[in-house]
Amino acid sequence: MAVSFAWMFGETKPSGTELLLGVLIPELSSRTIKQAVGVVGCIIMPHNVFLHSALVQSREIDHTKTGRVQEALNYYSIESAAALLISFIINLFVTTVFAKAFYGTEVASTIGLVNAGQYLQDKYGGGLFPILYIWAIGLLAAGQSSTITGTYAGQFIMGGFLNLKLKKWLRALITRSFAIVPTMIVALVFDTSEAALDVLNEWLNVLQSIQIPFALIPLLCLVSKEQIMGTFKIGSVLKVSC
Repeated sequence: MAVSFAWMFGETKPSGTELLLGVLIPELSSRTIKQAVGVVGCIIMPHNVFLHSALVQSREIDHTKTGRVQEALNYYSIESAAALLISFIINLFVTTVFAKAFYGTEVASTIGLVNAGQYLQDKYGGGLFPILYIWAIGLLAAGQSSTITGTYAGQFIMGGFLNLKLKKWLRALITRSFAIVPTMIVALVFDTSEAALDVLNEWLNVLQSIQIPFALIPLLCLVSKEQIMGTFKIGSVLKVSC
């Protein structure tokens, strides 16, 4: 996914100065608020809060030794920061490619997931590796990544929060069905309406942004309690800033 979108970024040859100014001094039009909120939702995704909380438990450490716990926290902090940085860079690549080619044009409002690849192909041509296929590979990888994290989060919740003791294959089947069945229904219902599918996708990302506080606030409350976290509880400044 990262390689595909980085390839497209290189093909468009954007201005480094303008790109840096846009990152450091962002400007947001009122017409793009929905897309901006949706980007937050599709990058962070509320279920990833539960997923990372569960993945932390995969490291076997002696919780009675403060040094070992601190070491694990340091590693996970680096891992989370790296994941968010890579996600930011990939989204920067995608946004830059389309902004460079179509911002301010008449066709900008007609571009969606269904026809984006064709518009890129018409704009930048074929070359050694047609950009249409590079976009398709990146889009497929992005979908797989999102689906995998959602499924893993569902499995952890079913096995932990809901305390359902099921065989692994049955639990995987149920959680995957919750992801696949609604997707198939949406695909069938909106099969003849590409524009409606794009609108639905945008509002789903906005919905994920709205759900983030419902996952994050309880987590912040828990990690700020000394009886749960001990010496590793977060301070009031961090709690308020988050």
